[in-house]
Amino acid sequence: MIDSHCHLDLACFDNDIEQVIQRALDNDVHQFIIPGIEPEHWVKSVRLAAQFPQCYYTLGYHPFFYPRTLNAASIEPMITTLAAAIDQAITQRGFVGVGEIGIDRTLSTDLPLQIDLFDAQLHVAKTYRTPVIIHHRKSHDQIIGRLKATQFDQGGIIHAFSGNAEIARQYIDLGFCLGVGGTITYPRGHKTLNAIQHVGIEHCVLETDSPDMPMLGRQGQRNEPAYIRDVLDILDGALPDSTVNEIELITSNNVRRIFTQLQ
Repeated sequence: MIDSHCHLDLACFDNDIEQVIQRALDNDVHQFIIPGIEPEHWVKSVRLAAQFPQCYYTLGYHPFFYPRTLNAASIEPMITTLAAAIDQAITQRGFVGVGEIGIDRTLSTDLPLQIDLFDAQLHVAKTYRTPVIIHHRKSHDQIIGRLKATQFDQGGIIHAFSGNAEIARQYIDLGFCLGVGGTITYPRGHKTLNAIQHVGIEHCVLETDSPDMPMLGRQGQRNEPAYIRDVLDILDGALPDSTVNEIELITSNNVRRIFTQLQ
């Protein structure tokens, strides 16, 4: 299996990253994608990919980590920094795309600034012909609108998809797969699970969002890639026409199709 979204670059993994990866390997999770959040952490992602052949990474500005001083004038230098980092990463092993980018209406950052930075990062991904990992929160309408307006055609993953079948289909029609994680292990995830049942596992990838989004029964614990099997177990029960092995194979192949650099 592949964990398509795990923040192994965060400090909570610094002291036992080898054990975290080994536990994942012991649970048949053999590859990991570390989404970019901001320049300081990009350096850690590059280092992890060099240290562990199972690790790959994307580069991007996560809405949670935008600088407090973000304004219209700061977007261009941020994008220049991102492009320079990609120029360097593209010659090294491990870089697979742009992300985690997005629009989040629950944040205090002005929505127009979020949209401008989102559009600018889409433009970078389009220039380098790389897929993207997209963060959303109460923003499906804005994200779908911007993907259409920018004519983004490189595809990617909608991280932690939550929504109905109609929204899922719109993303799929735009060339995206749906990231499926711990949300569906909770009763409140029934809408998302119904959407997955409707569109089919052939449009999904597995993820944990480690160390966040703990699975049901693991609340208060650090999430980690080994626990992706909890998501697999829920999908196995919800998709009677697919076996566990088929779900593992289909979702892993989807990740490799999106991120073609995965070996």
